[in-house]
Amino acid sequence: MKAVCNRITLSALLLFILAGVAGLAQSRIAIPSYQDPGSAQWNAWIAPGSPSIGIMIVNENNGDDLSHHAEIAAAIRQARKNGVFVVGYVYTGYGQRDPEIVRKDIDGVFQNYLVDGIFFDEVPTNCGAATPKSGTTYRYYQDLANYVRSRQVGGRIVVLNPGTQPPNDCWMSIANILVSAESNGLQDYTQNYQDQAWFHRYSPNRFWHIVYNVSGKTNFDKVLSMSRERGAGWVYVTNGGSNNPYARPPSYWDLETSEVAGQDVQDLYATFRPASQDENGNPVGARFSFRWTTAKQSGWNIFIETDRKDDSRYQSSNPRLTIAADFLLQVKADGQTVLLRYTGDGTEWKWEAVGADARRFKLSGGTLLAEADSAPLGDAHELRYQIQETGAGGFTSVAEPLSLNNMGYLFDIEDH
Repeated sequence: MKAVCNRITLSALLLFILAGVAGLAQSRIAIPSYQDPGSAQWNAWIAPGSPSIGIMIVNENNGDDLSHHAEIAAAIRQARKNGVFVVGYVYTGYGQRDPEIVRKDIDGVFQNYLVDGIFFDEVPTNCGAATPKSGTTYRYYQDLANYVRSRQVGGRIVVLNPGTQPPNDCWMSIANILVSAESNGLQDYTQNYQDQAWFHRYSPNRFWHIVYNVSGKTNFDKVLSMSRERGAGWVYVTNGGSNNPYARPPSYWDLETSEVAGQDVQDLYATFRPASQDENGNPVGARFSFRWTTAKQSGWNIFIETDRKDDSRYQSSNPRLTIAADFLLQVKADGQTVLLRYTGDGTEWKWEAVGADARRFKLSGGTLLAEADSAPLGDAHELRYQIQETGAGGFTSVAEPLSLNNMGYLFDIEDH
């Protein structure tokens, strides 16, 4: 869906990790910010800050404005400084637009502005369709994604927008984020969304749902709840109508941002840093870390299941804990952090501390980072994890994977 906008009169037409027992996705807002960065509308969108806002799009004349505007560059820098990812808009004509022209638009974005990646609009549902220049649409978008990731250090995020529910996961090997719903109202989102089994093999932060023409708090609450149940980690809901739904923030913007910011935990990411050396040549051990955003001043338990074969494992009677944990990273409300190994018989709560130099850091925007040495994990090659607020019954994430062998692009969007 293409926006129509220029430097004088601004109008817009667009928008803006597996499952066992079903768990709710933790939402963050990604905005169809089709007004100039720094404009009154842009500033209203971004005002609530990074506890709720995660992504914004810069769209200058549908990506065809290749000139530099200092005030826009300044607004983008400020957004990124405040912890919001900014991606540049480029339309693709459902794989039929000349890729040479598309690449020129990508170059224009990166040459003029420091952004985190590219939002490709007008993506077909079918990745195997024919396209004149590249053979298939899969190859067309794969080549463009590779081009994005080679053009600018840090510009790694690739968003594809079919706005529909593809029957298979072919786009997931290309995109960091897939817009798998762009619906006109609650009824459309309720009745016409086609849930696919493959969606639930991926983390919620890989999916973005957009629903416009949603009036009132009751309908908004229904859409937000439904998007979480469907596994969308990125969401935007507006009461803007079908003619121009993304011209300004919705009338319930304060409600939308406060409800998202007030969730138990958002954006749970894990990363692994291999062993290396410091600037003096001294060895630095491998470490793994977890990062999440929360409005609560609580303690947290991060349950970890490794692929080791010789460990006893904790299996909770709570069905929301879908992994059998052999390690627990315990983060207390006062910041004390410890890595524990399970020593019980499978059901008893029995853990012992292991030396792992575990630490917790407070970052900006209510974000916490907890990390520990990976040596106690032994010969593990991968792990899965879930997080629970201390003393709470429910788990606030589905089981997520982390490879200890590589830094796969799945986690690129963490490194801002």
